[in-house]
Order: sequence, then C-alpha cells, then structure tokens
Amino acid sequence: HIAPHRILGTMIAASASEELSNNMEEYVSQASSVHGQLPLLVFLAAVMGLGKGGVPGFATVATAVTVATAPPSISGGLGYAVALQVPILTVIDISAAWIHSDELDWPTVWLLLPLSFVGMALGQCIDERLSDTHARLAVGTLLLVILTLRTWRKVASTLFPSLVRKIPIKSVKRKFSFQEDEHGDELLQGGYHDVERQTSPDASSMKDGSSSKAPSFANATKQQQNFRNPSSISLPTLGWAAIVGIIGGASTMLTNSMGPILNVYLLSIRKLPPPAYIGTRAVFFCIMNLFGKLPMRVASGTLGMPMLPLVAGLGAVATVGVLCAKPIMMSISEPTFVKLELSVVAFAGLKLCWMGLDTQ
Repeated sequence: HIAPHRILGTMIAASASEELSNNMEEYVSQASSVHGQLPLLVFLAAVMGLGKGGVPGFATVATAVTVATAPPSISGGLGYAVALQVPILTVIDISAAWIHSDELDWPTVWLLLPLSFVGMALGQCIDERLSDTHARLAVGTLLLVILTLRTWRKVASTLFPSLVRKIPIKSVKRKFSFQEDEHGDELLQGGYHDVERQTSPDASSMKDGSSSKAPSFANATKQQQNFRNPSSISLPTLGWAAIVGIIGGASTMLTNSMGPILNVYLLSIRKLPPPAYIGTRAVFFCIMNLFGKLPMRVASGTLGMPMLPLVAGLGAVATVGVLCAKPIMMSISEPTFVKLELSVVAFAGLKLCWMGLDTQ
C-alpha cells in the first residue's frame, strides 16, 4: 500500500513539472517570434559577443538588457530569460578562448577555480541568511574596496600629479618572477632583460626622444610576452587569488557579479595583457558554466531541450560579435583599455551599492 501523502506529493510534483514545461514552451514561442523578444535577443547576443570579445563596457550593457527580454505574461519569465543566456555565454567563452588560445594564463585558471567553488558553497550558505538588498550592498562594497586597494596610487597620480613622487625613466635589469615594488605593483621578472620603466605620470617622451604615444595591442602584447612568465606566482598574488576566488564565488551565487571582481584580479593584480585577459577570463567562465551554472539551470527546470534551436541561432550571432571584437580591441591602446575596463568595474560596484541602499 502507498501512503496517501506520498501519492499527493507525487501528483503535486508532476503538476509542477508539467507547468514548468508548458511555461518553457510558451517562453520559447515568444522568444523565437519576430513580433516577440527575438529582435532584442539578437541585439543582446551581438552586444554580448562584442563585450566578452574585448570591447569595454558592452558586456555590462548586455547584462542590463537581459531583464528586458523576460516576457511579463509568463510566470517565471525572468528565470527563463536568464537561463537562456548561460549556454549562449558558454558559446561566447569558447569562441573567445579559441581566438586568444596562444595567450591563455592557465595557472591563473587552475588557481582560481577551486577557490571559486569554495566561494560558491559559502555563498549558497550565506544566501539563505542574507536578503537580496544586503547581498547587493555587501558585494558592491567589497568590489569597490578591492578596486580601491589596487588602483588608488594610479588614480592619485593622475588627479594630483604634483603630490606624487616623480621617478624619471630608467633602464633596469630585472629577473622574471612576480614580486611587489614599493607601489604594490608586481614586477615581472625571470631572466635578465633591459626593461624601459616609466613611472612618472606626466612623462611625455621616450628615452630616445620620440613620441610616447601608447602602443597598440599588436606591439604591446609582443613586448609584454617577452618578459612575462605567467606560471610564476608570488605569495602576495596567491593571497589576492584567495580573496578574489572566495569572494567572487560567493558573489556569483548572491548577485551573479563575479565578473567585475575577476576583472580587477586579471588586470590589476596579474597584469595580463588584454588578449590574455580576454582569453583567460573566457576559459574561466566557460568551465564555471559547464560544471556549475548549466547543470543547476537544467536541474531547476528553467533550461531544457526546447531552447536548443534558439540557443544555436543566438550563439552563432554572438560568435560573430566575438570575431568582430578582436580588431576593435587591437586598435585601442592598452592603458586606455585597462582604464575603460576598470571604470566599468567601478560603475558595477557603485550600481550594486545604489541598488542595495535604494531598496532599504
């Protein structure tokens, strides 16, 4: 004999599963229609591909637009809209990693992944005890603190150059390993090479008197690859990796905002050149999506086979965006690229804090 409460529980579960299936099919129908969400989703896929492919700020715009793709007439529409982006983002990350495969920093990926999974478990525990408002405020504050600790000297030297000690351009011989100088920046050493070092914020010429116009990525990346050894990681870098991995993993569970925290680590702490930064970030999130978010979305019932044709079409559009992003990125000077990316990080942190304070 089967207990009545078990029969009732089975019937309720079957009814909920059928409702989820019907809602998903209705969402796919609207999302695939030219008169529905399809034009906005195509635009979103192209912008996301450009942003994840290396055009600063575009990925942030695409994330904000995601909410607008949720049909208000469907129960749980936002969950389906967000879930749809996970396989598309995975396609984008695979494309970006393939394009920049020669510059990937694998040691950083393997270092951050286990720490991030620890952070995700911690975030899952905290999520049960923390409201959305407090989570946004906490993550936004931590993001701004990490960004400030890594960039305040450079910001100060830009805004108040007269108050910052000026050091003339000089040629120094350095070994290749990661060590921190008096400004808290890692020095990249490991064999002996002459490295032109310019720390004066207002220096206007090179050693030979030529223009100091910032080099494009095509030249800057080759120059940096000559003396960068990504497999050599110092204790301070390991400490930052633990902070970023755990806080970032928790953040992705609380507010889905690990990206800005990872960007600070890759650009300001690991100091990767932009192509390596784009590729390494793509590989990291691709693994996180394949072994984390995708299974979770499928298990929750917000991602399923009916979405596959839509994912394939939008993934192709996003891949074109990634391919178009590379020449745009290569035309921007590296200092400008880093400033734009970190400015977007600052905006994300301020936005999270504002959302946390505004709803209190």
